[in-house]
Amino acid sequence: MQCLELYYRQGQAQKDIAKTLGISAATVSRLLKRAFDEGLVHVELDLPRTQDLEMALVQRFGLREAVVIAAGGHGDIREELGVAAAAYFEKVAGHGQRIGLSCGFTLYQTIHALRERRFRDLVLYPLSGESTLKLVDLFPNTLVGMMAAKYRPHVTAYALPVQHLVSAAQIDRERRRVLRDREVRQIYDAACSVDIALAGIGMIAEQTPGFCSLAEAYGVNVKRLRQLGVVGEINYQPFDAAGRIVDHPELRPLTRRVLSVDGARLQALSRDPDRYVIAVAGGMPKLDAVKGALAGRFMNVIVTDQDVAAALLGR
Repeated sequence: MQCLELYYRQGQAQKDIAKTLGISAATVSRLLKRAFDEGLVHVELDLPRTQDLEMALVQRFGLREAVVIAAGGHGDIREELGVAAAAYFEKVAGHGQRIGLSCGFTLYQTIHALRERRFRDLVLYPLSGESTLKLVDLFPNTLVGMMAAKYRPHVTAYALPVQHLVSAAQIDRERRRVLRDREVRQIYDAACSVDIALAGIGMIAEQTPGFCSLAEAYGVNVKRLRQLGVVGEINYQPFDAAGRIVDHPELRPLTRRVLSVDGARLQALSRDPDRYVIAVAGGMPKLDAVKGALAGRFMNVIVTDQDVAAALLGR
């Protein structure tokens, strides 16, 4: 504790602390790292945020909380959103909780920004299994593995099966078969009841990886998605401008994929006062998708940027 007092409160350099305590600088470094890993030190990031927009989003859309970062930064907006989302997650998460992960590059940036070994005994679940072996992307199973690496060895992580099925009938049969496996059923049920879910919001646009590329693999291109009224997706669940899941026969092989936490379940988790569903998305091209997701109440926390927040509020 004396080492922490000298370093954090008195602002002494590690070499000066070593001289004062009669130990090596390497020992001081190890003691500081150990204190950080064991949670004795709590760091708050002073990110530029706009509290008036945050309060207005909460009131307008019935959210639990909103995080709005300042626009106009020099970095990648997805990286900045990831840093903000990671800071929020570390504020609300606790040891021993169950965490669910969706997919996407912004969520990748969120996991990248997490501090190593910040929590103990987390249990991690993908919110969906992949449904194609032809594409490589930041799918939920992949991100679960990345997050597990942050908290090793004090973490347990699970995966859901990978399938590529092109008809709703095939998916229904395979779903029943897979869920007869007790271990898979337990993983899926737990994924549907996590304490904290982290999800990206996908837009519908050409040359967009993730949902749109996956839809192409099922024979549904971006033009057709728009004709069907799809404005965005969350956890591979396409929704329209009113926040309704688009349940069209052409999309059912995609939306009813083997073992995916569906939109209705995300909505139920969002209504639970003991659970967090944190959606992370920003950049003006995603405005329609974010607006639709808010209309559907698929999340109770939004992490976005100032421009999108202002547009959502009509400012």
